[in-house]
Amino acid sequence: MMMVETELRPSDIHGIGVFLKEPVKAGQLIWRFDSRIDRVFSDAELHEMPGQLQQFLRTYSTLHGDLGLWLLCGDNGRHFNHSERPNTQSLGIAFGDDIAAFDLEVGVELTSDYRTICDSVRTSGLEFNQPHLNNRSKSDLISASPMSSL
Repeated sequence: MMMVETELRPSDIHGIGVFLKEPVKAGQLIWRFDSRIDRVFSDAELHEMPGQLQQFLRTYSTLHGDLGLWLLCGDNGRHFNHSERPNTQSLGIAFGDDIAAFDLEVGVELTSDYRTICDSVRTSGLEFNQPHLNNRSKSDLISASPMSSL
């Protein structure tokens, strides 16, 4: 669950991004798992779903491989885009808190390093040739979905 005020807007990184509506201090909590809004699916559940639903969950969820669980953020959190130099720091795979890496101003797009939040990305790498991705990446930013490589 997002712990700061955000909004969704078009992103120069990829598609839609999540942007701050309030300033955030370095180390401040930005996102935390909350079962009241965030949904968890087992790997077995995912494989029993229709293909279109599987693709959606693989695109917008993160995988905790050791637990075999997929986490879908129920709010703007699922629209963090990837950066090689993210402005948030994840404190664990899928379920770890996300904090600000440094002070952030209103209007900044929140980014994370997908390799630190998702076992699928860490083990399979980022996939850049998916039809739903655009080519508007900036030099240090990558347009990719954390689950698109599956």
